[in-house]
Amino acid sequence: MTGRGKPATIVKALVANLLIFALSVGAVDAADLMNPTPAPASPAPEAAPHWYVKLGALGALDQSWSSLFAQQVVEILVPGVGLVPIGGAGPQVSLVGRGATYSSIASVSFVGGYFFTPNWSLEVAGAVPLWLNIKITGFSATPPFSGASLSKLLPGAVPITGVYHFTQLGALQPYLGAGIVPSFQFAVEDGFNTGGFFAPTVGLVAQAGSDYMFNRNWGVFLDVKKLFIWSTGKSTGLDFGPPIGTISAAATIKTTFQPWLFSTGVTYRF
Repeated sequence: MTGRGKPATIVKALVANLLIFALSVGAVDAADLMNPTPAPASPAPEAAPHWYVKLGALGALDQSWSSLFAQQVVEILVPGVGLVPIGGAGPQVSLVGRGATYSSIASVSFVGGYFFTPNWSLEVAGAVPLWLNIKITGFSATPPFSGASLSKLLPGAVPITGVYHFTQLGALQPYLGAGIVPSFQFAVEDGFNTGGFFAPTVGLVAQAGSDYMFNRNWGVFLDVKKLFIWSTGKSTGLDFGPPIGTISAAATIKTTFQPWLFSTGVTYRF
């Protein structure tokens, strides 16, 4: 009887151990379910660029009107020649019916800007300066005749604008801006007026346009600016050409200068 009970005891012990092992594995699995391993943290989103630059083609369409002032020209009678101007005298008076026009130009534009927020930026624009030809308009029986070049101006203008960017449309990002535009001269070339100089001034600028971003850094842009500049130019002489040459006479041109600036090109953000 003792020999037959021994195998039964061994089998019972084996079953008991298997049950204990199974219960311990189940407990471990249950603990794993109650305390799941945390998923690896997703990488932080890349910060949006703050700086940007733009390079493109620029077309400036002139819209301006000017008032002209000059001293009365004193003339003397030279036998066999007639009346010859010798100089200006007295205060400057308005040349009624006379005006001036500025030529339109095409150039290369460049812009630098900084995003303070995803929507607001401050930018400074410029362009390669080109000569503007200032031509007189209006009829006159004496020089300068209509179409004559008063002078040539190599201007500098630096629009500085605060810009709001609309980011709700994804890659297409329209914007609006406004600011100031300091303007000055690099050089003045004599025409009918000689010894010319244009005083520095500060005007206003309104801006609209859009960026289209291909990716985080690269895109293209289309930009339109309207400038409002009130400038004053002065000269010290009048060139009547040979045989008279240049005489001493003061003259002034006051211009309301409102060109349209159209530009398009490539934008890069970093």
